[in-house]
Amino acid sequence: MGRPDEAEPVIGGRYEAELRAMKDLVYCRSEACGRQQYHADRTHAHPDILEFEKRFVKRMRTIGVPLFAHTICRSVADQNEAYIRGRSKARAGQSPHNYGLAVDIIHGIKAWDLTRKQWDILGHVGAEVAAAQGVKLEWGGNWQFWDPAHWELANWRELRASLKQV
Repeated sequence: MGRPDEAEPVIGGRYEAELRAMKDLVYCRSEACGRQQYHADRTHAHPDILEFEKRFVKRMRTIGVPLFAHTICRSVADQNEAYIRGRSKARAGQSPHNYGLAVDIIHGIKAWDLTRKQWDILGHVGAEVAAAQGVKLEWGGNWQFWDPAHWELANWRELRASLKQV
């Protein structure tokens, strides 16, 4: 490769096969896919998280990749259960999900069962969507405790002080 601005795009090239494996145009148009969009509790969610989720899911659906929000708002009881089961490093009150300041977005058919490259594609596109929206998000795919479905507002800790736990 030459200059940094000549870098190979994430979608295409060596990632093309991974992207194709995530696509399912028939499922994207199905009633089941439509119903999935109502899976997550959005009751107390921050407007920036809701807008990000909507834009990200729509962007991927336009290319045939079905996504949906699995979790947005998580109750104290659900957070404690996730912690006990090892699905979260955070106890109740320590997670942005407890305040509607995060979203877990997964594949409509494969759920969390994606390859590392497929998660990288979603991380790349999600970052583009967030930048276009003008919102600063952190992606769990960049963490040591790898959580590639997770997106949270970068300043969620400051925001939670003014919010009630779900």
